[in-house]
Amino acid sequence: MRGTRADDYLCRLCAETRAAAWDHCHDHGYLRGPLCGSCNTFEGKSTPRNLLEEKEGAALHLLECRGCPEGRTLPGRYHVGLVQKHLEATERHRSRPCRRQPCARHMELAHGAHRFEPECRPHSTTWTKDVTVPDALALVRDFVDQALAAQPGTVTVPAQAALGTQTRA
Repeated sequence: MRGTRADDYLCRLCAETRAAAWDHCHDHGYLRGPLCGSCNTFEGKSTPRNLLEEKEGAALHLLECRGCPEGRTLPGRYHVGLVQKHLEATERHRSRPCRRQPCARHMELAHGAHRFEPECRPHSTTWTKDVTVPDALALVRDFVDQALAAQPGTVTVPAQAALGTQTRA
């Protein structure tokens, strides 16, 4: 971001370290906010599930991009992770009564559907589950709606940076 240094701010995710860079949404091109080097690396290189599960406030940080809340979406790389998380919470194998959460692996995207392979390791059982792209997008929209509803008013730009953080990178 021209004219405003990221290191004038604390990191938006950890709020403990001076920021080193302006994070931006690769799908929409809008800046999200300042991140320290560690959080910026974690956001860029971790799996989407790890970021959303391990970094408090990560979903709201991703929604700082103006294009994401307007489209009720997250960057595309987060879609599969949200579907995996949903399948692990809802899918159970049918061969015997089981309440254990399976581990769902994304196998492929083909013919308009994501194919997952949930696995119940204690019972050595695997099966396939197809999730259409429209169904995956609906899960993402629900996640975004819940994230925004749970934290009303927190997806805002700080007054100090209001003029610059919502510009295209």
